[in-house]
Amino acid sequence: MNFAFDKEVIPVDTHCHRIPNRLGWIQTKTPEQTEIELMKIIPKKYWQRFNAIFVQFGRDICQPVSPTCSKCPVEKFCKKINVKKFR
Repeated sequence: MNFAFDKEVIPVDTHCHRIPNRLGWIQTKTPEQTEIELMKIIPKKYWQRFNAIFVQFGRDICQPVSPTCSKCPVEKFCKKINVKKFR
């Protein structure tokens, strides 16, 4: 909806769901809940770019298992929710 039709939504995939919860920005169980909660805290001007940024960040640094916290630019602000092991 966002990319094809330029609708004002936040595309939420696994990275966009996991990372904001890990950071402690939100506390949601489903991607649908995540989209609703992110829309409340992220300014509209960033909605379209949010997905691309968080997908790349999730692939490069904030992996699901053993994230590379030592390379993370926001590590000192991260609550590391549900992180059992990190590098």
